[in-house]
Amino acid sequence: MINQAELEKIIRETIRRYQKKRLIIAVNWKMNMTIAEGRKFLEELSDIQDAPLVIFPPFTTLAGLAEEFTVRNILTGAQNFHDQPGGAFTGEISIPMLQELGCTYLMAGHSERRVYNYESDEEINRKVLAAAKASMKIMLCIGESQKERQEGIWKETLRNQLLKDLATLQGEAVSKVYIAYEPVWAIGTGVSASSDEIHETHVYLKGVIREILGIEVPILYGGSVNEKNAAAIGEIPSVDGFLIGSAGIHAEKLNYIQECV
Repeated sequence: MINQAELEKIIRETIRRYQKKRLIIAVNWKMNMTIAEGRKFLEELSDIQDAPLVIFPPFTTLAGLAEEFTVRNILTGAQNFHDQPGGAFTGEISIPMLQELGCTYLMAGHSERRVYNYESDEEINRKVLAAAKASMKIMLCIGESQKERQEGIWKETLRNQLLKDLATLQGEAVSKVYIAYEPVWAIGTGVSASSDEIHETHVYLKGVIREILGIEVPILYGGSVNEKNAAAIGEIPSVDGFLIGSAGIHAEKLNYIQECV
């Protein structure tokens, strides 16, 4: 039988759990994970707790792991997609193809695609509008370079990205937008922005987004989020979740992140 002290402890922990904000945990597997590796990862992944978990796997694993994702209540998204529903676009993937595989999120604007694939804000905007037309949730990635941060023009950079990437988006679609702020200088470097930098930037972004869309949308932080810094970043009031890269391809690290936030 539970004594009074134990009962009070359970009540305190329950209250603390439900008062704690529910952070969105998004994981970008990038060009990692075969189907076999993905299955092993999911076998080692702990049951999902309070936070929603979204994984953006490579295209080649979407069909093979669809059932496992569904059973584990893991939402899935696509790392890239074409703005047209079909046509003569060799090597591209359309939104209807991704919907057929159970994807509910679409990622656009990741810095690696902006840099390595020369994606412009105009192209990203076409993708955002196509995703909105298909009633898909949009994970829009934005971020400034180290030079732009050091020169103090990061606000202008981020504002311009948002203005161009979200241009003409309206109606119910605005409620499906998620912003992932990823300072380019922190992606894959092991160096995260400081808590003060993250909070200042997220507060600024929330104001700009409210100006553009008329509502506040979730803003996730990305950029070397790992099992060592996730708890501290998650406590920042303006942070609504994470977009995790390299730490998200190791089940034990993701388990720890889920537990600590």
